[in-house]
Order: sequence, then structure tokens, then C-alpha cells
Amino acid sequence: MLRTSSQPFSSKEEHQVSSFYRDDDGTLRVMAGSQIHRTIAEAKILSRTERTQSVTFDFNDVTVTVQPDSDQALVYRDWDRALHGYIDKQVGPHPNPVLTDEEKANDQRIKAENDRRWAREDARRQAKEAAKRERVEAQLADASPMEVADKAAWQSFKDKNPDGYGGAVITYSERWARLMQDEMDKGRTLEKVAEVTSREADLEGITGFQYGVAVSTLSQCWKHGDTLRRWHNLKTQIGNEGERANEEGGTLNPALLSIGSES
Repeated sequence: MLRTSSQPFSSKEEHQVSSFYRDDDGTLRVMAGSQIHRTIAEAKILSRTERTQSVTFDFNDVTVTVQPDSDQALVYRDWDRALHGYIDKQVGPHPNPVLTDEEKANDQRIKAENDRRWAREDARRQAKEAAKRERVEAQLADASPMEVADKAAWQSFKDKNPDGYGGAVITYSERWARLMQDEMDKGRTLEKVAEVTSREADLEGITGFQYGVAVSTLSQCWKHGDTLRRWHNLKTQIGNEGERANEEGGTLNPALLSIGSES
């Protein structure tokens, strides 16, 4: 966001505006998670109360200026064009209502270039993912089964997570445990191999929360779970909360940074 004002939101504005907030110095900023259509509409509302009759804000690296008489649809059209690199990164407040044939042709040319580049990048990504999967599956072909310490707890976890989201955690947890076991069978310590195998084991694209659940589950069900838990807590901690968790038997959640046991 780029414009400052000493004026606080009026009570009427507060009921109409949810995409913006003001810093202590009056700087107008866009709230994280805002939607561009609503942000443009609310900028029009705010512009009517500004001394400059104008509001300028940044949205996805595009600078947008809106005035009371701006056409929201046209501002959005040019924001989208700027986002895709068809035009400069500054749009509004009064875009041309109709694109010229030259502008349309230029947009199509850049779109075609973007599509070709994205296709190449996607092909490289898929090839990289396929090579990784082949590498991991080759290693697991000779690896021993997961050394389950608590079979009842492991079965309970699987029974309670039949859906795709939970199932991905089960698959990831078992694959990760087996990769770590295989490396430890070669004489390496868990602490040395846990991080790299955690990345190798991720063929599903798990979230930070899913990773935390995997660590918590393995800490309870796997033969080497407590060692993993202690490694994870120290790796994840920001201060000394990992040391506290290790003392108290808890597991830090990397997505929430909270420990399982409170003192």
C-alpha cells in the first residue's frame, strides 16, 4: 500500500471495509487473505473520504489506484493483465474502456509465451518428481518393513484416518520410517538422516500440519519414535521450547509451534 492518511476509519467505513486496515502512522494496507474484487470495491468507498479522492494499494506486486468514479471491472481487468505481465505493474484509476487491436494482440503474444514457459516448467517438475519417486521406490524395494513398536496404536491411527488427507499422513509416516531405518542399517544415526529422508519420503506434497502429525504418530508407534521426537523438537524450536518438550514428553507442532505437554 502506498498512501498515507491521518484519518481513522469512520464508523460507517468500518462496516463497509474489511480488506484494509491502517497502521499507527495512518498508512493504508491490504489485509492478508483479501480478495481483489472486494478490495477494489472497498478502495472506491474509501477514496470518497480521502482528501486526495484517491486510494493506492499493492496487491500481488501490482500497484492499483482507485478513485470514486473508477470502473471496478476495468480496474480488475488491467490488474489481471499486469499480474500476467501483459502491461506495467501500475494500473488505474481510469483504464481505457476498450483494448485496441494492438493491445489485444500483445496480450495474446505474451499469454502464449507464458503458456509455453509454464508447460516447460511443469514438464521439468513432473520429470523431477518421477525421478524422485523412482529413486525412493528403488531404495524401499530392499528396505525392511517399518519396525512398529505399538501395533495397536498404529492400527488405531490407520483406522481413524481412511480419508485422503489422513491417508497421506499414514503413507508418508511409514515411508519415512522405512527410509530412516534403511539409512540406520548402513551405520548412520537417525539425527544425521532424519531431515533428508523426511524430504525424500514426501511424494504426496504434505503440509506442515501433516508433517507434525507424522512425527507425533511415529513418536508413539515406531521403534525409534522417541529419538525422532527429540530430534524434531530441537530442530523445530525457536527458543528453548523444544528442550522443554523433550523433558516433558511432548512433541512440537511445526505448524502451530506449541508443545503437547504444558508445565
